[in-house]
Amino acid sequence: MKKLLFSLLALFVFTTITFSQEDPEKALTKAGRALGSYNLDPSSNADKLTEALDMIKIASEASVNADKVKTWQTKGEIYNALADKDLTAMALDPENFKPEHPNAPIVAADAFIKALEIASKKYEKKDAMKGLSEASGKLNNLGNYFIRTQDYENAYKTLDYVMTVDNALRKGGGDPAIPDTSLENHKFVVAYCASASNNKARAMELFKDLYEGGSEDPSIYASYSNLLMADGQEDKALAVLEAGRKKFPSNTEVLFAAINYYISKQKFDVLEKLLKDAIAAEPNNPSVYTALGNVYTNLFNQEFSKDNNSELAKTYFNESLNYFKKAIELDGNQFDAVYSIGSLYFNKAVELIKKAGTLGLSKAEQEQYNKLVKESNELMATALPYFQKTESMEPNDVNTLIALSEIYARMDDLEKSKMFKERLQVVRDGGSNSKSYFPKN
Repeated sequence: MKKLLFSLLALFVFTTITFSQEDPEKALTKAGRALGSYNLDPSSNADKLTEALDMIKIASEASVNADKVKTWQTKGEIYNALADKDLTAMALDPENFKPEHPNAPIVAADAFIKALEIASKKYEKKDAMKGLSEASGKLNNLGNYFIRTQDYENAYKTLDYVMTVDNALRKGGGDPAIPDTSLENHKFVVAYCASASNNKARAMELFKDLYEGGSEDPSIYASYSNLLMADGQEDKALAVLEAGRKKFPSNTEVLFAAINYYISKQKFDVLEKLLKDAIAAEPNNPSVYTALGNVYTNLFNQEFSKDNNSELAKTYFNESLNYFKKAIELDGNQFDAVYSIGSLYFNKAVELIKKAGTLGLSKAEQEQYNKLVKESNELMATALPYFQKTESMEPNDVNTLIALSEIYARMDDLEKSKMFKERLQVVRDGGSNSKSYFPKN
C-alpha cells in the first residue's frame, strides 16, 4: 500500500512539473491549435477551449513571447471565444443568465490593443482591429446586461473599457467602437454608472468633460452640479446650475437640481421663485405644490416667532395652506401635504401656548391668556383630522403619533392620548403597529 501511494504521489508531482515546464513557444502554438479545434465544433470540443486558456496563460506570461503579435492576437481570440460562451447563454436564457466570465471581453480587448501596438505588418494591424471591434461589441452587450440588472459597478467597468477600445481603434485608423453621434450618450451612461457605483472621481471627470464640451443634454448639467455639491464645491456647482438654467430655461431637471440645493441651504426667498417656475413647468405635479407650501411654512414660522399678529405672518400662513390644499386636490393621498397642513395648525397652536405661558397674573394678562388658550385649542381641533388621515395612511409615522397623543391630551381625551403614546412607544422600541387605528378614507 505504501509503495502504491508513493507511486501515485510521484506521478502527480511528475505531471505537475511537466505542465509547469511546458515550453512557452510551443504553448503558444498549442493554444492556437486548441482554439482552432474548439471553433470547429464548440459544443463537442469544450475541453479544447480550456486547453487553449491554459496554454495561452503559459505563453503570454513568458518574456520570450512578449513582443510577438501572435501572442496577443491569439490571447484576444481565445478570450473573445470565452466571452461568446456567456453571450450565447444569455441569448438562450436571458431571464436566468449570469455571466461566468464577466472579465473575458476586457482581457480580450486588452490583448488586441497590445497586438495593435506592436504590429508592423498591414495584416497584423487589420486582424488586431477586427478582434478589437468584436471585443467592443461583446463589452457593449455585457455592459447593457449589467445595467438591466442594476449591477452598476460592473456596468461602469465594462462600458468604460469600450471607450479605451474606441480610442485604440481611432488611433489605429479603424472604425470607431462608438460612433461620433453616440459618443456623448455613451460617456453619460458611463458617468452615471460610475456615480451609482460610488466611483465619484471618474463620474466627475466624465461629467466635467461633457459640460466643458458644451453638451446639449440638460441631464449633464443637473448631474454634474449634484456631484460638485456632494463634493463640497458649491461655487462650481452653482456656476454649472446657472449655465444650465440659462441654456435650458424650461428644463425641469436642471430646475429641480437648483431647488434641491436651495432647500438644503434654506434660502426661502430664492426657493419661492424657483418653485413657482417649477409649478408653471409642471402644473399637475403635487410634490412641487407641497414643496412651495413648505417654503411658506418656514417663512411663516420665522415671522410668527417675531410677531404672531403680523400681517406678513398671516400671509405666509395662508399661502402655505393654499399650496398644500392644491397638492391634495391633485392627489388626495399626498402624505406630506396632508401631514403638513396638520403640522401648520399644530405648530401655530404650540407657539400660542408658549406665549400664553409667559403672561403674568394681571386681569388683562389673564384675559389674553384665556384668549390664546382658546385659539390654541381651536387650532389643535382643526389639525386633528389631518393627523387622523396620515395615521390611516402610515400607522407608524412617529411625528403623527406624537401629534395625536398631544392633541387628545389637550382635548382631555386621556384614554386616546394614552393609547397613541403606547403605539408611539412600539415604534420607538423598534416594532411596528400592524394596522392603523383610523380607517382609510
